[in-house]
Amino acid sequence: MQGNNDNRLRILAVDDEEVMLNLYRDALSLLNRKCRSEFDFEVTLCRQGNEALEAVRKAQSREKPFAVVFLDLKLPPGPDGIWTGEQIRKLDPYVNFVIATGYFDVDPREIALHIPPEDKILYVQKPFHIQEIQQFATALGAKWQSERLLRKVNIELEKKVKELGYSQKKLMDNQSKLENLNNQLLETNNALSVLSKNLNRTRKEYEKRVLQRTKTFIIPLINKLQQAENIKGYRIDLDLLVNYIENLNSDLSNEIKIAHSLSTTEMRIASMVKSCMSSEEIATHLCISLATVKTHRKNIRKKLNLRNSGISLRAYLESEIGE
Repeated sequence: MQGNNDNRLRILAVDDEEVMLNLYRDALSLLNRKCRSEFDFEVTLCRQGNEALEAVRKAQSREKPFAVVFLDLKLPPGPDGIWTGEQIRKLDPYVNFVIATGYFDVDPREIALHIPPEDKILYVQKPFHIQEIQQFATALGAKWQSERLLRKVNIELEKKVKELGYSQKKLMDNQSKLENLNNQLLETNNALSVLSKNLNRTRKEYEKRVLQRTKTFIIPLINKLQQAENIKGYRIDLDLLVNYIENLNSDLSNEIKIAHSLSTTEMRIASMVKSCMSSEEIATHLCISLATVKTHRKNIRKKLNLRNSGISLRAYLESEIGE
């Protein structure tokens, strides 16, 4: 995430005393030479707060930030350590501080108010040993490195969450589109169903008209022509015409074929049978005798080829004739 070498830790030491700066340099150089640490320390030394602030700016701009800042509270003649630490914290929220001082005139709680948070500040009293510098640099460096890796993981997780959120939104959008398409298909299907019913109704009405005209006009006319003496030479043609008309009528719906097979009275009685009316009820309704109704029913069964079939006339009519 930051820096080119994950094992490289950059340390900033700020002190106005030359001997202290040498101590920081020697302690961390010795640690590098003896390979006593998993990290490779790179030390930057500054005498004044403004100089240290500039070093932090450059490090941030190069994406090579400091992991630890050793900071003296007294930095004459320039700004003191509290001001310097406060400005550094504004530039780098993740760096750890080791506050080093030989005085007791500053309350650590006041330092924490200016250079928060407290978990990124340690205090050490001068004079201190070289081993302390090494220990602080190693421990705080490892802490800084762990926090850096944690931030990297968090960034990756946030990225994955955003990608997941985008995928989920895209999935919901697609689902919404599919639902809209499904609704459109349902509406289209309903419209086609209505159209089909209307077309079927129109077809049946047309078939009825064709059958009615055929039965009441064309067939009687042909039969009359067949009886005429002066056109005997056309009888074969007339027979062919009758066969053609009968074949044409056979392609009509069952309801139309049934209507073609039955007389007007038989068709009326068939409709009443289909409506679950008994023979007695039909006789009363038509003002005819029960025997006449039974005769009509026998003729209907004969014309529909239902004699000795064991099939109920009402059941047959319900299955062959629509609503």
